[in-house]
Amino acid sequence: MRPSLASLAVAAALGCAPRATLTPSERGAVLRDARTEGQRWLSISSRPYHLADGTDAPALAPLAPPEWEVGGHPPPAGQLLEGIIPAGTQARIVRIEFSVGPFGEKTHHRDTYVVVELGKGTRGVLVVDGALGSEASFWDEVELWLTPLPPEAAQEGWNEAVRAAVKEKRTVTEMPVEALLAAWGYPRSRVVHFTPTGRRETWTWPGALRTAELQDGRLVESRAPDASGTVP
Repeated sequence: MRPSLASLAVAAALGCAPRATLTPSERGAVLRDARTEGQRWLSISSRPYHLADGTDAPALAPLAPPEWEVGGHPPPAGQLLEGIIPAGTQARIVRIEFSVGPFGEKTHHRDTYVVVELGKGTRGVLVVDGALGSEASFWDEVELWLTPLPPEAAQEGWNEAVRAAVKEKRTVTEMPVEALLAAWGYPRSRVVHFTPTGRRETWTWPGALRTAELQDGRLVESRAPDASGTVP
């Protein structure tokens, strides 16, 4: 059984995973596991964009470049597309393309492409750091994107305003931590302060263009380079 994501998700999101290419046996194990994966759902509302290398299916980004990074470097260049694929969309892994071929040769992309079938037959690509150090680290990063929890379980307790905000990749005050992550993805840093009124957190996303303040697990205010934050 793979280790739980709970204790490792933030470390993986912040680029703290070990930096080494998967061995041939580990790549084979990942492919075998992928064939037996059950139904999954997107855990982050995503922005689609065309990869510059000509890959047919659009890649999925938690935020528009240059706010998003993979493994400490910017995402592959490409054209951002219109629309949002909301958290809770069904997603099933159909193919994995590693940055290293079966005989150790370099492929045309530096990261690992996880091709998923979304909803009713459309496909998307999750761009995963190609230098993760183990099979477990690979799945930890994939599971930042894909959850085994159906929407009714993952979004339990969210009101209609929060559900609508997550689908549109924007924030509303008082939304819980899980909803903020589903709307904007994982931050680069989280600073925690304990005050007489409770637990205060400051979250910052790559480039310091997007920040959020939380009090006891609820959003107080957020700022973004677009209109998706609570503060203009």
